[in-house]
Amino acid sequence: MDMTGDAPDRRRTPLWLLLFCYALMGPAVGINAAFIALAIHAMAPFGVSGLIAAGIVGAVVGVLPAIWLARQIHDGIREDL
Repeated sequence: MDMTGDAPDRRRTPLWLLLFCYALMGPAVGINAAFIALAIHAMAPFGVSGLIAAGIVGAVVGVLPAIWLARQIHDGIREDL
């Protein structure tokens, strides 16, 4: 029973594409996290340092959608199909 025809082709996503997608998604998620921190009244005592910390945490979390986006782009632009 040959199941290799149905298996997805998993090639590594190029590093340049991962970095490009992170350059797009990292700041976007960081800005969204900062706006969420502004909307939460419990963050008020932390001031500007809490706002910066929320932005940094958001930028780190931005790695996840960047990896997803890079994989989707890589799957769509492969030339070996």
